[in-house]
Amino acid sequence: MNPLSLIALLPVIEIILLIGMGSLFGFWFTLLWIIGTAAVGVYLLRRVRRAFQIGRPLDAVGQSTAADSLGIFATWVGAILLILPGPLTDLLGLVLVLPWLRKLTFGIWMAKNLHTIVTKRNARGQVYEGEIVDVHKEHRVIRQVDDDRDK
Repeated sequence: MNPLSLIALLPVIEIILLIGMGSLFGFWFTLLWIIGTAAVGVYLLRRVRRAFQIGRPLDAVGQSTAADSLGIFATWVGAILLILPGPLTDLLGLVLVLPWLRKLTFGIWMAKNLHTIVTKRNARGQVYEGEIVDVHKEHRVIRQVDDDRDK
């Protein structure tokens, strides 16, 4: 299905889920859920803004990492999703906001899609074979050999 059609269907899905949530848990619980997740989202947006302001000077001196920036961006998107009313956007927002859940979800996605990523073809249809190498493992071995020479 086209991603744009999924985005167009999102409000309909959210309304159906909110009606189901209201009939299952009651109106007041559903209303508190919507207000509570929106408040958490606003709080997280303020924290992300502060983290971004702190991170800008670190970028200038090269102390910030791509993982830090990606985490801040994921939290920002997750906070916006928490502000939007609806259980589906709240679930997606929690996946992006909680670091351990984000890593778990990304790891599962990579395990399922790594083969398709590696075997992509270029525009001419040529396949390039490759090998995944653990760079960190080789670096440790090289360092260990160099340390043995010093002794």
